Amino acid sequence: MGGAKRRRVSSRCRRNTQECNKCTLDTLPPEILGIILKMLPLHDVACIVRLVSRRCSDIAATVLNTEFLVAGTKLDTTIKRMENLTNIVKNYNELLECNKVLNFLELIRCQYRMLKAVTWRYTHPRSRGLPASCFYGGKILDNLNCLLQTIYDVCRRSCVFSYVDLQIFMRSCDNFMDHFEKVTECRINRSALISGCKLVDVLDCLEEGRQVLSLRISPRTGNPMVSMHVKYVLKRAWFTGLHVPNANNECSWRDKQRYMYLRLRRLIGSYNKHLLYKLHHERILRITMLSPRRPPSRRLPPRRPPLASTYSGYGEYGGQLFYYGNMSEYAYENKFKSTRTSSAENTGGELEVTDKPCFDLIIGVQLRCSPELAPLKTKMNLQTDSLDGFDTNLRKELYLKLSIKCAASKVNRLPDNFTWEVRGRAENRLRC
Repeated sequence: MGGAKRRRVSSRCRRNTQECNKCTLDTLPPEILGIILKMLPLHDVACIVRLVSRRCSDIAATVLNTEFLVAGTKLDTTIKRMENLTNIVKNYNELLECNKVLNFLELIRCQYRMLKAVTWRYTHPRSRGLPASCFYGGKILDNLNCLLQTIYDVCRRSCVFSYVDLQIFMRSCDNFMDHFEKVTECRINRSALISGCKLVDVLDCLEEGRQVLSLRISPRTGNPMVSMHVKYVLKRAWFTGLHVPNANNECSWRDKQRYMYLRLRRLIGSYNKHLLYKLHHERILRITMLSPRRPPSRRLPPRRPPLASTYSGYGEYGGQLFYYGNMSEYAYENKFKSTRTSSAENTGGELEVTDKPCFDLIIGVQLRCSPELAPLKTKMNLQTDSLDGFDTNLRKELYLKLSIKCAASKVNRLPDNFTWEVRGRAENRLRC
């Protein structure tokens, strides 16, 4: 009897073991596997799980793309919470700490918006037939979630927010966008209709200087078109295109697109940083000097302004050399102040007060495209009823003209106008 009982138990254990062995990653429902992957570090999901199999790659891509959008929602919620907390703090030190964290959050939001402008047309394509990619920056998402959790702890227990962690996050975002545009986008972007109005998405990341001159949807039978004119003004910035004689003009139109995206992204990223640093300095200065929460006898002297900073970049492609950059307001003031002072000293006369040269970079965009190719900011502002049902339109069209007027180039006797066009329809071509 004992031997028969042991045989029944052992046979039951073997059946249970066989059934457990059948439960693998390939047999789990995708919803269950997605829930499991969300519990892992997203860096491991991007670098390990995504490489296991095609099925794991698809599910991991869905998890990463979803978490990227969720991170944007968390970021907006955290900023609103910090703004509300700033209005109810009880003492001066807490007010300074809250504003410091709010300044960091604005820098993070600026970087997140640029990440979305660079990737969303590939990670979340709105039209059928377009290739879908993955937001494989799992380490960026882990760092962002860690920063937001740290800020949440700051709100509760007055913990210290690390500026080094912020710098690491900013640098990792820049590296990811460089890799995405030079490697991933190069592999999957084979038509102007895939990237659509990404150039306008990048320009829309400007913190200030955007002005919509006109916007309308022209009715067509089954094929409406979005037409708009937008003007962007960047103060103390320049963008010059020079023809390179005897250069190799063999280049693909899609590489011209990507190189233009990369140049404008770096220019706008630098411009936003200079702008936010100035805004943050003025905000802290105003709180320090005028806050009623601190007695006048204990107010600190004015803080030093941010360091004078200048950014410049260049690149050659397709027979043209592009030189671009911008300077902060403090660098601009120091540059022309020192010039006038040295001139007065050399002549031995009094300091002559002259008007400072205008270095405003004016970028005009003329756009006509199908609704599914429209810029993200425009699609969010338009009524959804007017765009419903057209995301599957097969007759997509795109015309985008970029007109750049650079006053700084004119001062330096360089070409002050530059035009760049993209056309995409049945046959795609780029003229520059």
